[in-house]
Amino acid sequence: MRQVLAVLSLILPITPFIILMLSNPLIGLVLVALIISIGLIGLLMNNISAESWVALITALIISITSQGYIPYILHVVLIPLRSPALFDGSIVIIEYSLITSQLYGNYVRYMREFSSRGYDEDEVKYALNELVRWVLIFLTISLSASLIIYYAIVVTTVPLIDPFTALVIFAVTYIVISRYLLTRIRGSS
Repeated sequence: MRQVLAVLSLILPITPFIILMLSNPLIGLVLVALIISIGLIGLLMNNISAESWVALITALIISITSQGYIPYILHVVLIPLRSPALFDGSIVIIEYSLITSQLYGNYVRYMREFSSRGYDEDEVKYALNELVRWVLIFLTISLSASLIIYYAIVVTTVPLIDPFTALVIFAVTYIVISRYLLTRIRGSS
């Protein structure tokens, strides 16, 4: 499971920038290369979450400068997006990768700690793998539900809800569902 977490943590943060390549191939390619480089360096330095944080901040800056009040005030879109709603929705995949990178760090830390205390390594791996598997299942369910709500809001043409507001509603829904599921997991164990 450790390898799965590492791969998810390295690959998922580039998703919005692959979508950005549809409108700006050069900027998207440069950002993908930069984000992957940061991820590989972070993996070597045991700080895999750095890639997700850099990707999240970069994607939010692109989202803010390509839509909303900043382009309206400046009368120019700094980074034009072909599909702002798709780009905004893909930002949540970075948040998911941030969680997987934190799970990866915890997995490595607990594995090292329990092994140094003399616990059986196979039992520790099994227990950590089961924990990570269930956490990923619940987080994936909450991610899917939130994305469905987000895209339902974006697809329906309601003049009061723009894609950015839908993104905020999505984030709140995602946080509420994931916190509820994690509380239920803690309560049942």
